[in-house]
Amino acid sequence: MAEEVGGAGRRLRAARLGQGLSQAELAARCQVSRQAVAGMEAGEWSPSLAVALRLARELGRSVEQLFGESERAQEVTVAALGPASPSGRAEVVEVFGKLVGVPRDGLMGSVPGFTVASSQLLGPTTALRPALDQEALLVAGCDPALPLLAEGLRAAGSQFHLAWWPCGSAEAERLLHAGVVHAAGVHHPIGAGWAPPTGCTRVGLARWREGILSPATPGFRVEALAKAVDRGLRLANRESGAEARRLLDRELERLGAPRMAGYETRFPGHLPLAAAIAAGAADLGVATEPAALALGLHFSPLSEEESVLLLPEELLESRELAALLEGLAHPRMAAQLSLIPGYDPSILAAIG
Repeated sequence: MAEEVGGAGRRLRAARLGQGLSQAELAARCQVSRQAVAGMEAGEWSPSLAVALRLARELGRSVEQLFGESERAQEVTVAALGPASPSGRAEVVEVFGKLVGVPRDGLMGSVPGFTVASSQLLGPTTALRPALDQEALLVAGCDPALPLLAEGLRAAGSQFHLAWWPCGSAEAERLLHAGVVHAAGVHHPIGAGWAPPTGCTRVGLARWREGILSPATPGFRVEALAKAVDRGLRLANRESGAEARRLLDRELERLGAPRMAGYETRFPGHLPLAAAIAAGAADLGVATEPAALALGLHFSPLSEEESVLLLPEELLESRELAALLEGLAHPRMAAQLSLIPGYDPSILAAIG
């Protein structure tokens, strides 16, 4: 019980400081002594219901938020998207009634800083999850703009926060069909006759170009893959199933499928790949034009593409997908995309 009171005391102090009030000022507003406020914050005294109600009203909180029991982690059964790391940092998201463990360590937990983790993976099917964990929308895909959905959700007043799992298009689609993500971000060439998989609805995000990235240094720019092969340049590659990898393999096949140094590398996204080239760890790679522009790299186009979200058609009326669509359609989302060079948000939130 002492631990619970202590937790309530910390929450009370944080709420008071958030309102810019001293202990004396809060005490005067709630008709108690300063010593009473100090005692509550120190965990030495529990308020009566009447005092708790006055405190909650003055601080813009509910009584439960200020004085409810501290969150207790529960051991739950999950479907983990990846192996547990030594720390086990993770986020547990409910996806249409199924609990999914999302690892939040290493490259999967940095964008480029560490992302928030609320849970801990104990193994491939078990996690510790806080009892009062916030609801999330879990979206898989490699488009670096996907995290901007968090701003759309916030602006729309959604109760959900965004959980992003960075991976290639093929993997994102596989996770959607497995029922362990709410939406899959994929991209495909425009005019190539691409259609959403059976049972999925396509919602537009943006148009972009994809092509060869190389240092912008004069005399080093790579205009065509054939020149890079002839010069023995080092490649930064994506994982199998990524659209960028598919484009690269198509171009290499046209050249007789030569083996380039660095072909076996695996960079988990467009920005990490571009960062490797900018840092001099590789000489070229295939990624999006926005990634090239963001890192000051030279860009030679190979394909005009659309980035879209795939949603399970039979669940479009669910509260989760309704919230996702509302966030996508909010003007703040288009405004954010328009600020990134190389993105064309004209198809944003268009359902096809």
